[in-house]
Amino acid sequence: MREARLILAVAAIIAATSSQAVAERTVRGVVVKVDGIAGILSVREMHPGMGGAVSYGTAEEFKVQDGLLFDAVRLGDEVVFSASEVNGAMTITKLSEQ
Repeated sequence: MREARLILAVAAIIAATSSQAVAERTVRGVVVKVDGIAGILSVREMHPGMGGAVSYGTAEEFKVQDGLLFDAVRLGDEVVFSASEVNGAMTITKLSEQ
């Protein structure tokens, strides 16, 4: 019985860490909305295509972990950022302008 509990505990830890890895992603896109009061950036993701063409996806909203990011970005800026799931919401953890 003790071995079964240990196996279940290890399986739970593996599941938790693998779901965190899936939840983190890197996004390249264009800032389409800056809402400093709500702490949200809206970004339209860029998808590189053949021959240098770029297509854009739908705009997604991301929470901002560090409020100072709002001083660094403006509408229309091309950005690359990392986002992770924090408290159930995709949250920007690192950002750089292109």
